[in-house]
Amino acid sequence: MFSSTTPPADGWRPPRRPECSCPEHVDDLTDLLLPVDRSGAPPVRLTDLIDGREVGVQPAAPADRWLESYDESDAGPDRLGPFHWGLWLGDEARGCYSDEAPWSLDQALLERPGVEHVEWMEREEFLVGAPTMCADGVLAAAARALADPRVRQSPG
Repeated sequence: MFSSTTPPADGWRPPRRPECSCPEHVDDLTDLLLPVDRSGAPPVRLTDLIDGREVGVQPAAPADRWLESYDESDAGPDRLGPFHWGLWLGDEARGCYSDEAPWSLDQALLERPGVEHVEWMEREEFLVGAPTMCADGVLAAAARALADPRVRQSPG
């Protein structure tokens, strides 16, 4: 699904620091603890998730830059995108959000500065439209979305 070697046909290339527009980068969040959505479970460190390859980002494959969505009215396809990044979350990161939460993780990610589009593809894979953000900034945005209390089940 992800490719870091082939640029999309439209010429977009992943921005690099300092030319990116990211409000923060993953190295700004080395001490970030992410709450876990299980009662009594200790939080997990973002750096442990990254080191364990439980969260990551790569440029989206050219075929994933635009998606076509067909509605049931037969009005034809709508194009979704453009998407620039593929984001994945492994099992350890999965514990930081809940399907029964007030907000879904894609909603929290879409609220982050610089993120324009999010499409939740599979259980642990997302496409993110963030043309001016670098990979470290997209990873920081994902960490902030995981830290958002609205993505965990509310008590009671």
